[in-house]
Amino acid sequence: MGFLSSKQSLSDTVDDVINNPAFEMLGGYHIFLRRMLIPIILLLFALLVWTITNHKLLTALLTGLAAGPVFNLDRAIAEWLRRRDKL
Repeated sequence: MGFLSSKQSLSDTVDDVINNPAFEMLGGYHIFLRRMLIPIILLLFALLVWTITNHKLLTALLTGLAAGPVFNLDRAIAEWLRRRDKL
């Protein structure tokens, strides 16, 4: 188990994930949205670019460049929700 420190067991790691308040955002759906919606958004963007350009390399390049803004949008929404919940 090289990915876990020697001081923290697997059950402690699972407890940290379960008790993480970040996963409580949006009523617990944030983790689902993050894991399902981001790939779907990138796939739809790739299909849109492919439809417009019909060029594989350009589609791959633009979709790869769009991944950063999509992840930053997810981070911005999480920060906004965290600030809103603190007020």
